[in-house]
Amino acid sequence: MVRHNEETNKTMGQFKHIQVPDGDKITVNPSGKPQTPDRPIICFIEGDGTGPDIWRASKHIFDAAVRHCYGGKREIAWMEVFAGEIGRAHV
Repeated sequence: MVRHNEETNKTMGQFKHIQVPDGDKITVNPSGKPQTPDRPIICFIEGDGTGPDIWRASKHIFDAAVRHCYGGKREIAWMEVFAGEIGRAHV
């Protein structure tokens, strides 16, 4: 696992308008199998086809499902990325 912090900015890259959360990268082992850490960084675009209100409600459901399935031992580190009008506003 690669924990994101200032030291791993070299592997994660620097972002001007995106804040990378404290979490871990999903990697792929030599045989091609994904390795999902306990706190994977997952990107999202708020309102991508559904509207921001639907995303905010959905996020709570996803987080609750992960807590339920893994007994609180895993969680998602959500990372917002920008596209469309919001993306243009951040340029």
